[in-house]
Amino acid sequence: MHRVACTIAAALTVLLSTRLEAETLSFESVVSPSERTAILTGTLSLPPGPGPFPVVVLMHTCGGLDRFGVATLQAHAKNLQAAGFGAFILDSFGPRNLGGGKGCGLEASRFRKDDAFNAKAFLERNPKVSKDNLFALGLSSGGSAAIEIARGTAEARFRAAAAYYPECHAFSPNFAIQSPLLIFVAGNDDWTLPDGCLRAKNIKWVAGAEFDVVEYPNAHHGFDQQRDRPFKYRGHTLAYSPDATADSRKRVIDFFVRHLTDDLKTKMRKDRN
Repeated sequence: MHRVACTIAAALTVLLSTRLEAETLSFESVVSPSERTAILTGTLSLPPGPGPFPVVVLMHTCGGLDRFGVATLQAHAKNLQAAGFGAFILDSFGPRNLGGGKGCGLEASRFRKDDAFNAKAFLERNPKVSKDNLFALGLSSGGSAAIEIARGTAEARFRAAAAYYPECHAFSPNFAIQSPLLIFVAGNDDWTLPDGCLRAKNIKWVAGAEFDVVEYPNAHHGFDQQRDRPFKYRGHTLAYSPDATADSRKRVIDFFVRHLTDDLKTKMRKDRN
């Protein structure tokens, strides 16, 4: 079910470590299965100016918004803001008591897809948000949700979606998507193996909208999570790759800009000149 029965329950202006001014907002996310329905929170950061702005819903890993999860999504938000996009860091696990790794191994894509569409409907009510230019980007578990988000619903779709090192087992012949989808995978990923995503691209299984997969052959899971050294988490290797991070962030901006509505693309071009 994709509906929002919400008003702003609380709004707190904070200053993120990335120097992004953000509001913490709450809304009810009615999902399937119904026992996962919850009041969720998210932080909305926007570029300076009156807007309306395109906004990307950012979705965390199965670890939730732990220290690395927050820092990584804030870095994505800062990258997006520099290109004229707002960002909404959505917490799907904290309000459901699934943080701290409790969500790892859980099949969460279904209710996280619902969360994203409920967040979309909520953000569309904000006058500083361009309701026709909402995007999604997810990491790991959030990336798996982004694949499902690209499939859309009977009533709604995102402008485009991007997935970082997601589970790739969802793909099958004639996999239909409504939103353009860009996936980044790591060749040395020992947690979410990239084979299924690469196969879907090479055999052309995906139809309905633009689809691409970018592989970083020497990268590991969590390559955009800045760490001093490789780290073992739940038996899997997480390692930072500055090269893969920089390249993927440039590509995702180019991808989202290309899929803006023409009127907003023109306005943003004028604003930057």
